This record gives sequence, structure tokens and C-alpha cells, in this order.
Amino acid sequence: MHHARSFVGPRSAQLRIAGLALLFAGGCAPAPHKGAWNQWGGPHRDFTAVEPQVAPAWPEPGPKKLWSRELGDGFSTIVTDGHTLYTMYRADAEHDAVVALSAETGATRWEYKYAAPYLSTETDVIDMETGKKKTEPQVTKFGTGPNSTPLLVNGRLYAIGFTGILNCLDAHSGKLLWTRDLYREIGATYQMFGWATSPIAYGDTVIVLTGGKGHGVTAFDQATGKTAWQATDYECSYSSPILVNVDGQDHLVAYMSKDIIGVCPKTGELHWSLEHKNQFGSTIATPLWCSGNRLFFVNGGDTAGGRVVKLARSADGKIMATDMWTNKKIRGGLSNPVRVGEFIYGPNSAGENVKLITAVSVENGEIAWQERGVPGPKCIVIGERFIVLDDEGNLMLVEANPKEMKVVSKTRLLEAPAWSAPTLVGNRLYLRDRKTVMALEVG
Repeated sequence: MHHARSFVGPRSAQLRIAGLALLFAGGCAPAPHKGAWNQWGGPHRDFTAVEPQVAPAWPEPGPKKLWSRELGDGFSTIVTDGHTLYTMYRADAEHDAVVALSAETGATRWEYKYAAPYLSTETDVIDMETGKKKTEPQVTKFGTGPNSTPLLVNGRLYAIGFTGILNCLDAHSGKLLWTRDLYREIGATYQMFGWATSPIAYGDTVIVLTGGKGHGVTAFDQATGKTAWQATDYECSYSSPILVNVDGQDHLVAYMSKDIIGVCPKTGELHWSLEHKNQFGSTIATPLWCSGNRLFFVNGGDTAGGRVVKLARSADGKIMATDMWTNKKIRGGLSNPVRVGEFIYGPNSAGENVKLITAVSVENGEIAWQERGVPGPKCIVIGERFIVLDDEGNLMLVEANPKEMKVVSKTRLLEAPAWSAPTLVGNRLYLRDRKTVMALEVG
């Protein structure tokens, strides 16, 4: 496998030399910011910011732009320790890239490129000329990827590319520490639109939804990449898992292709499962943990809807799920819902032409309000407000009001389709579309 690391520009070189000097002098990298956004969905994986510093309103042109730079195609979101930004992009027709940028300037600190030619799968359609089954390549018309968001933990970066290659890199240097091919080696579920599931850390492992008989969920040793455990037979799709604590017990929740499941994060032992499928057999949104041990999940399409279940620990230590409600009028979308108090806010879209943001009661599933003209809202919770980035590149500051949608500030900053969720650390907001990465001061 070909790979290369490059340090670009005099500013980047100076940063690298300074960092090496600190290490040789017995120093260490700067401590992560308290609100560091180290994984998909932020510190708690629910798109809620920790200690945000956001102004009550922004001036009409929008927040102050600190810097902006070009970057290749991809929907991977940005993770950061507050000092360095990490994300992924498509370098060229044959290669994916993982990149580290200066949070202050956007300059490239290091870049790791690796061979990732698109995959194809065999179909049941017979080619009349050859008599053989036709193959179907991965779909790139909606974006060439990568789609997954890296995980930053213990000085290492774990990143899954468009074709299902999981790389572990040294976060400071970009050096490859280990790699696993989820599709060719593990036998993971083929992802027609490219891998989008994001890894999660637990103990000394990193857990990934791989899909397939005997290896629906796989845990890898963080340091070596060796398989720690594999469990379940469920196929997976584009959703990412979360960790919750139920009555004092850690629990991994994963939305697979057609089922939502709960497993022990130490062993993969299956505790419960509930079928919740749409007509496509695909899932996108990450489950959302709510107060009172309640779990919200939603699937796009016309047949699945939104659903809340309550988790509880039984006397024998098993976690069980009990249905609370299902509302098939809640149709989800390509982006994740968020929760403020007892209401869930997020997309309600069964198709590309439906542009709704919706407020839903956690208690009973009733739709409190729906507002048109906000396609694919991607939200970050900041207390009793949230930041919203829509698919058309509009950035909004919105009051979390269960009675109505009240927009405080709005400005357009990105080009459509702006599908990558924003990242917030302190008063710095980081955004990207398929061409550009930018940093804003929102405090």
C-alpha cells in the first residue's frame, strides 16, 4: 500500500521543529481544550458542546472569519483537541487522505495518503454477452468521500476511509501505526455509498460496526489493531454507535441495517434487539440518548419513522429495552437530531425535496412544530440554543423553543451540498463543504 506524509509550508515546518524540540526536552504536546471535539458528535457524541463561548447574536455578515482554505472532496467532519484539526478528504481517483491542520491558521501539519481504489460488488443481474453476473461499483455521484469522521484518543487517530480501510495514525506525526481492511479482511457489509460509520473508543479498544455473520460489531486493540472481540450477525449500514450508562452499567447501542441493538462493550454479548427498518434496509442517523434512560432513533424513508425505547437493567445484569412510542410521521434525514431538555430537534425529510426542521416531544412523540426552508439541519446544542448549518450552506443561531423556531442570526458561508456537521470548541466554530474548510470566531 502506497502512503506518503508531507509537511507543507514554512509555518508548518516551524511548528514541527518546535514540537520535536519540546519532545526531546522532555516536554509534551499542549493539553487538549476542555471542550475538545475528539469524535463524531463531539465530547458526548450527541452534538452538545461543552463550555461553549457563543455570542447572543452575530453581526449581519456573520461571525468573524479567522481563516479559510481549500480542501478536497469529502463529508468527514472535523475533530480537534483545540490545537490541531483532523479530517479526511479524497486526494485523487485512487487515494484517500487523512490530514492534520493548524487550528490557528489552517496550515497543513501533516498528511497521510493511501491507496483506496473504489470497490465493486457482484449483482444478481446476468450479462447476456458474457453469461456472468454484472458488477456494480460504489456510487460516487453524491460525493467521492470519505464520509466517516476520525476518532482522536490517547495520541492516536483512527480513521475509516470510503472503501472501508481503518487506519491508526500517530496524531502528532501522521505516522501509520497499524491498518485493517474492514471489507476485504474482516468481511464487513459492503457499503454502496462508501463507509460512513465512525469508530468509538471503549477502554483500550476501538469499536467499529463492521456487519456480517459473526462480526456485526468488532472491537480492535487500540495500540496494535488486533481483534479484541467480534459479535452478532447483523448487517450494518451508515450509522455510528454510542456508549450509554444504564443504571451504572456501560452499554453500547448500535443501529444496524435493519435493527437497533444493545451489546456489552467489553465482550460484544448481545443484550437486546429491535427491528426498525425502512424500505431501503439502510440506516444513517446515530441513536440519541435522552434523560430517564430513554433512547431515540429514527430512520429515513416512508416506513420506519421515529421511535423511543426505555432501557433498564434487570436483576441478572442484562439490559432490556421497552417500547415507549413510535411515530411514522417523523422521517429523519441525512443528518442527526439533537436534544434540548424534553424536546428533540432535527431533520424531517423523506426525500431530497423536503426541507423541514422539526421539534418532537421525547415524552410522547408528538410533533410540536415543523418549519420549512431548512434542508438537512445539522445542529450543535449550546445551552438553550443551537447552531444550525443547513445543506445549502446557511449558518444560523436558533433558540431551542418547543413552541416555535426563532432564528436569532443567519448568514450563508458555504456552498451546497454542505453535508458535514460543524465542530465547536470554545468560541471557535469549524465548518467544511466539499471544497473549503474555514474557522470562525463565534464568541
